[in-house]
Amino acid sequence: MNTTRPATLIGIISVLAACGGGGSGSDAAPVSTAPPPPTGLWVSGGATGSGLSAFRARAGALSTSATRSGADVGIAGPVTSAPSGGAGAAGGSGTGAGFSTTYTLEADVDEPDILKYDGELLVTAPTRSACCFILADVAVAPDAPSSATPEGPHISLFETDASAGQAERVGSIPLAADERVEGLYLTSGRLQALMSTAWWGVFGERLARPTLWQNQETRLSIYDVAIPATPARLSELRIEGALIASRRVGDEILLITQHTPVIAGLNPSPTTTADDSANAAVLAGITPAEILPRITRDGAPINVLGLDSCLRQDASHPLAVNTPATMSVVTLIAVNASNGNVIRASCLLEPVTGVYVSSDVIALTWVDYREATPFTYVHQLRLRDHAYQGSERVPGALYGGGNADFRISERQGVLRLVTTEFTQDPTDRFDHRLFTLRASNSAPELDLLATLPKDGEPELGKPNEDLYGVRFIDRRAYLVTFERTDPLYVIDLQNPAQPAIVGELEIPGFSDLLHPVSEALLLGIGGSGAGRAKVELFNIADPDAPQSAGVLELGADFDHSFSPAQYNRYAFTYLAGDSIDRFVVPYSAWRFRDDTFSSKDAFALFELAGKAQPESASVQQIGEVLLPPGEGTSGDVRSVIAGDALYLWTAQSLLTGFWSNPETVTPVR
Repeated sequence: MNTTRPATLIGIISVLAACGGGGSGSDAAPVSTAPPPPTGLWVSGGATGSGLSAFRARAGALSTSATRSGADVGIAGPVTSAPSGGAGAAGGSGTGAGFSTTYTLEADVDEPDILKYDGELLVTAPTRSACCFILADVAVAPDAPSSATPEGPHISLFETDASAGQAERVGSIPLAADERVEGLYLTSGRLQALMSTAWWGVFGERLARPTLWQNQETRLSIYDVAIPATPARLSELRIEGALIASRRVGDEILLITQHTPVIAGLNPSPTTTADDSANAAVLAGITPAEILPRITRDGAPINVLGLDSCLRQDASHPLAVNTPATMSVVTLIAVNASNGNVIRASCLLEPVTGVYVSSDVIALTWVDYREATPFTYVHQLRLRDHAYQGSERVPGALYGGGNADFRISERQGVLRLVTTEFTQDPTDRFDHRLFTLRASNSAPELDLLATLPKDGEPELGKPNEDLYGVRFIDRRAYLVTFERTDPLYVIDLQNPAQPAIVGELEIPGFSDLLHPVSEALLLGIGGSGAGRAKVELFNIADPDAPQSAGVLELGADFDHSFSPAQYNRYAFTYLAGDSIDRFVVPYSAWRFRDDTFSSKDAFALFELAGKAQPESASVQQIGEVLLPPGEGTSGDVRSVIAGDALYLWTAQSLLTGFWSNPETVTPVR
């Protein structure tokens, strides 16, 4: 546990222990009572109505004082429109039998995306890009089957023939005009489509603003796609609230949503003590049914949540903090991916700004910026039964979204995470720290095992260097910081109680995305010192002395370039082979010369050879697919490698062809 917790608790415990003995002058046998089970920062259960009391207390903190302080307490009152959310993306590398799949944060934890492929069936959803509008697919040929020519936005199903480098649109699933496709899963002849009426990205402070979660709905629809031309819906789960995140582990899909109830008569902006009194009267009369989100399966209501079972803060715990007033309820619902049955459901009444899921645990985080030093609260639940395992508070902010998701990871029961604190020192604006945490065996607590750097040790990064790429790989961590050069740090985590920097490499530029090729090789996607996107191979066979094994710039004949893979790992595709690995990196490049502006958008194709001998391994660009005007890579673009076949998805079309001849890809009509 954190040693910064109040020492007064120790004194209280000592006094109580001292009062527990002494003779009474009686021969009666002492009465022994079992000590109460230990509790953590979050608790649930208790007397009937305890959940309702906790909710009223949280919502009751909405007062004129909170409103006048400028706090975004965000509560009730119907919201007629919601502001647009920022772009966020949710993805480690998985490969199937000769084809690439969605690039995910953890290899054994799938994530929803706008393109899914199982080796035969390829499914795409309309791109959301950076905002909240759905773009319809391009029109197909007039003589195509009626099932392949839907009106309006839709999910498209393609049958592929990798041996011929071809695909054919054979079916579709129409979407309502106001539906937002959060992503897809594709498992064993089933297509799982996640819809939401709102989209706010996956991480960030938006998750702590309750008004954004009113009047929203999340929907999970499961389709039988064994016959792609006629997809049949098997089940539909609707949850009141907007989607925060989703993951699939095996045959279970986890949905994490957030809901703010609209309470009739509640004043969302109290300005007088009379308003406060009126709000208190409204809260005194509410019931659990008015608070919990409505959940239906195939149109029939199902009751899988109980307000008394919702996790909430124990105000007497040493880590307890006066969290912002809120009326939001966060739900965690595990669904069978084959039939849509709800397997388990839980809820919490505490703020959440970040989510991480491994094959064993769920980590929920909240960053408190109200002090001079921000703190990140980390709460851990067991994935298989949602049992609460404990919480801890660490200094700095844990950032997420896009490739920053890699800043937290779990291995063998140990959480590893990296936070950043913005200091007030103009000569050294950033403090980066790495922490290791483990659930206690004796109580629902997270024990802080170690902090890097320790007091007196050199900091992570040179002065004024921000944090870019982070990757936890097995027993090591790799961190990239940058201001003018790119220090790549190698951190040994074999003993999580004693992490240590064992290697460092300084080179120009930086890496945003770090991909493990092997135990001896690491691939980086980032920016060069010349202002272009780059691909760099690192030899990490000797962790004490990492080396650069070569750099390739994207659009080297242009002045500037960038790749969406730098901030969105879904845009990066990697397929490992026995002797040669293949990967695709989309990019945009531009230049201004002789009063003329020119640009290009392309998918660059690379091969990595010699990985068995890291000292001679190399990366070569073997070609690229140049996109026509209007089909840029700044939006959501995806690629699939299937044997020698190549499939490229843009906002406008699906392109097909061969890896060996990328110049001749053709659009599917």
